[in-house]
Amino acid sequence: MMKTHFFLAIPVLGQANVSLIEWKERNIQQFPFQKWVHPHDLHITLVFLGHVEEAMLRSLGDHIDEVIKSFPSFALTINELNTFGEKNRPRIFWSSVEKEERLYDLQKKVANACADLGIEIENRPYRPHITLARRWKGNDHYSSTQASQSFTQEYRSSWNVDKFHLYQSHIGKSPVYEPIRTFFL
Repeated sequence: MMKTHFFLAIPVLGQANVSLIEWKERNIQQFPFQKWVHPHDLHITLVFLGHVEEAMLRSLGDHIDEVIKSFPSFALTINELNTFGEKNRPRIFWSSVEKEERLYDLQKKVANACADLGIEIENRPYRPHITLARRWKGNDHYSSTQASQSFTQEYRSSWNVDKFHLYQSHIGKSPVYEPIRTFFL
């Protein structure tokens, strides 16, 4: 049996969520990806944990509550579209957010909280993004120019980040991610 995976992430809420869904609905035919992310699953990962035992998750949650208790809320703004993987047949289609130092500070605090408890996490540079879709399936090549031209200013909404969640993955369900603990800023 496959073990459950966990991660800590900021949900994309309010008008920002609505804007991304509206863009998708208007443009899905021009961008044929195999799987689009459910609106409730849109998020920015802070730290991917993988499988962690329940007792450790409780300890981590309590530790994070302490570490962030005076961390201020902040705003994030959707910026532009991009991809991971092959340029012409991307594996991941995503939106960035405008650079906000408090996002990087929060990610570092959360990653350090994991390290404090001996939880091993990925050790690569933090690259915040909102995954929108996976696996290009079009007959034609993906066009980053077409994506950029379609993502006009009206879609670049902001939202206030005043919380993040510990999520549990449920592969095969929709939505896939279930928030099981909330951390308030």
